[in-house]
Amino acid sequence: MLTSERARVRRLGNFAFAMRGVTGIRRTRWLLNVRQVPRPPIERRAPQPVDAVDLAIAERLIAAHRTPSAPAAGENMWAWISENRQRELAERLAGDDPRALAQLLVAMFREDFVLGMAQGPLVWRANSRLEDQAWALKSVDSLVSLAEAAGVVPVENPEQGGSGLAFRGGLEGLLTALEEALGFRLDFPDVGAQSGLLVDGRLITPSTPDQVYAALRLDDAIRINLDTDSAAHPRVTEIGGGYGALCYWFLQRRPGVASYTIVDLPLVNAIQGYFLARALGPENVSFHGEAPSLVRILPDHALAEAAAPCDAVVNKDSMPEMPPEAMVEYLEWAKKNCRGVFYSYNQEAAGEFLGEAQGVVPAAVAELGGFERVRRETAWVRVGYVEEVYRCMAAAEARGERPHASQASPRRTSGPPSA
Repeated sequence: MLTSERARVRRLGNFAFAMRGVTGIRRTRWLLNVRQVPRPPIERRAPQPVDAVDLAIAERLIAAHRTPSAPAAGENMWAWISENRQRELAERLAGDDPRALAQLLVAMFREDFVLGMAQGPLVWRANSRLEDQAWALKSVDSLVSLAEAAGVVPVENPEQGGSGLAFRGGLEGLLTALEEALGFRLDFPDVGAQSGLLVDGRLITPSTPDQVYAALRLDDAIRINLDTDSAAHPRVTEIGGGYGALCYWFLQRRPGVASYTIVDLPLVNAIQGYFLARALGPENVSFHGEAPSLVRILPDHALAEAAAPCDAVVNKDSMPEMPPEAMVEYLEWAKKNCRGVFYSYNQEAAGEFLGEAQGVVPAAVAELGGFERVRRETAWVRVGYVEEVYRCMAAAEARGERPHASQASPRRTSGPPSA
């Protein structure tokens, strides 16, 4: 419905998706008195004009996309998304017109090709006050959950009564306190014409709290389970990076990262490549076929080119969608090449797509072996998602090493992220 060619069907799908988001809020008591919840305005940023930096990035993306690639995927979720949502992006990447590609990317968060990675197109297309209110309620709920997880505000308890504890200092005060605790600003970079809440001059997208939360948890997993030197300057490999949000927020949290590599599908490489090059600076991001930079973006068929050994492997919200053989291939790579931790942040519903059940990460890890689970818990911010941290055993043992163990902090299996 979201990508239907019929405008009425698209509007209906957009409305249904916004309403479904409300069912995922953690504080259902808010629904009994929504007036207590601040509802800041929805900001829909306009695309920035294409400039020389955009054209240079587009030229590099076209060149990277022309490197030899693997055969196209068969009948699976990846192939469906590519065919139904990313055809125009594929055509412009295959062409020889950097300006045409740049014009598409400067408004990327209004385009269908980011659906599944970002809600930007849905928020931008919302055409009713009720939809705006639904997106605002879901976004505020996620922001409060992030603040609770970081220990910035107390956790509400329905048994004790009271609601809206986080808003005693206003939503602006909550955001300021959260930024002070985290050490960085939560304003989404002005890239790609994003949409979201406007709070005290900052743009908070519906997924920003969840992405920031995952970045904090990844930081915790590295700090707790790696030795001091590796924890200070980790080498991170992300499998399936979405549009690059986790990478962006993790680097805001941890500026001393030695390297951050993203391995993903070639078309998605273009999305995350443009976003990160504009958000972090083109000189800090390299594409396939270029000399490595701080952030390196590689297609899935170039997995063997990812730097190894690495200290941490992370996957957020994508392994269940992969064909089983792809998930196993990535886990095999982590088993052989990661000497630190594997952090997984995924759903486990095993829902069907095209008649095939989606994967479940812990089941695949258990079958493969070579990992020791040290933490498992449900996510603070996103209902129905599970966080797991595994120590990677085989890669370290093959080199005659002991897997990293923290020299600075005691090992723990649960708890909120460190603010």
